Amino acid sequence: MSEQGLARTGAHRYRHIPLLILGLCWLSVVARARTFVYVANYNNSTISVYAEHGKGNLVALQSMPTPGGPESIIADPLGYVITADSLAHAVSAYRVDPADGRLARAAVHLQGPRTNPFSVTASPGGHDIYVANSGDSTVSIYRVRRGPDALIPDGRVHEAPGATPYSVTFTPNGRYAYVANFGNDTIAMYRRAPGQAALMPLGVFHEPPGDGPYGLAVGPDGRFLYVADFRANVLLVLAIGAHGRLTLKDRVTEPFDHHPDSLVIDPSGRYLFVANTSANDISIFRINQADGRITHVGHVPTGGYPFSLTLDTAARFVFAVNYGSSTISRYRLDRNSGLLTAIGTTAEASYADPYGITAFTTPVPAARPTPGTADSHPGSAGDRRRVAP
Repeated sequence: MSEQGLARTGAHRYRHIPLLILGLCWLSVVARARTFVYVANYNNSTISVYAEHGKGNLVALQSMPTPGGPESIIADPLGYVITADSLAHAVSAYRVDPADGRLARAAVHLQGPRTNPFSVTASPGGHDIYVANSGDSTVSIYRVRRGPDALIPDGRVHEAPGATPYSVTFTPNGRYAYVANFGNDTIAMYRRAPGQAALMPLGVFHEPPGDGPYGLAVGPDGRFLYVADFRANVLLVLAIGAHGRLTLKDRVTEPFDHHPDSLVIDPSGRYLFVANTSANDISIFRINQADGRITHVGHVPTGGYPFSLTLDTAARFVFAVNYGSSTISRYRLDRNSGLLTAIGTTAEASYADPYGITAFTTPVPAARPTPGTADSHPGSAGDRRRVAP
C-alpha cells in the first residue's frame, strides 16, 4: 500500500485491508512450487512417479514403463527425466508435465550391445547429458533439446579398457568433470570448454588398488570432490586445484562392510550424506568449510540395500531407495544440525528393486482469474491471482 493510502483515515482506509490480505495470499500461491519424486525400478523396468505435498509424504501418480533395467535416473533442469537403462543398453528421456509431474516418453537411444549404461548425469544447466557405460568403459554424451527428439548424440569418451566407469560429476561451473572408474581404481579428470559438451583429458588420479570408486559429489563451492570407495569402505576428500587436477586431502574409513555408494551434499555445503549399501543406513558427516574435511555426526537406518539418495530442491527432505526391500525411506533434514529424522517408508511394488531416485521441483502453473468476480476487475488485486490446479 502506498504512503498516501497509509495516510488515509476512516472507513476508506480500512476498506482496502481485505484486498491487501488477498493480494498477499495470491502472491504466496505464486511463490509455491510443486515437488515430484521419480524412482527407477530395475527389476520391473518402470519409473514410479510421486507427488510430495510439503511434509515429505509421497502420493503415487504414475508407473511409466522403461525399455529395461533402469539403474540411474535424473531430473534435468530443462524439464526432462532421463534414465540409464542397463538391460536395454539404452538412454531414455521423458517429458515432465509441469502441472502434475506425470511423464511422457520423449526419446530413446539404443547405444548398442555391451554398453550397460550404469549412471546418467546432467551438466550444470542441463544442456548436456553424460552416461557412464560400465560395459564398454565409455562415457556417452548427449545434447538436450526441446522437441521431438530430446537427446542428440554428441560424441563419446573412451576410458581405459576395463575401467568400468560408474559415475560422472561436475564442478558447479561446469568447467571440470570427473569419472569414477570402478574397475581400475581411478578417477579420470577432464576439462570442459564453455558452451561445449566435449571432455578434454587432464589426467588420472590413482587410488590404492582395490578401493573401487563408486559415488562422486562436488561441494557447491567447487573446491572439493568427495568419493565413496565401495570395496575399501573409505570416503576420500580430494582438493580440486586451479586447473581441475585432484590431490588427496583426507581419507576417512567407514566401518567394515558398510560399502558406501551414493553421496549427496546439501545446498549449503555443510553436510554430506552417504548411503551404506551393506549396513542398511545413511551416514551423516559435517563438512569443514575451510579445508573440506569431514566429521561423522550420526547415522539413520534405512531399508535393505540403499542404493541411491536425493534431496528435494528446498533441502527439506532426504529420500533413499532401498533395492533389497523395494521401499523408499523418507527423512526430514534439520538444516542447522544436518541430522535426519525418519518420517515414514513408502512401499514400491514387490520385487520392483528400486535403484535410482531423483526429485524435480516446478512452479505452480498460472491460472486465469474467474471472470465476473469482484476481484477480477482491472486494476484490482485480483489481476495477480494464481490458482493451483
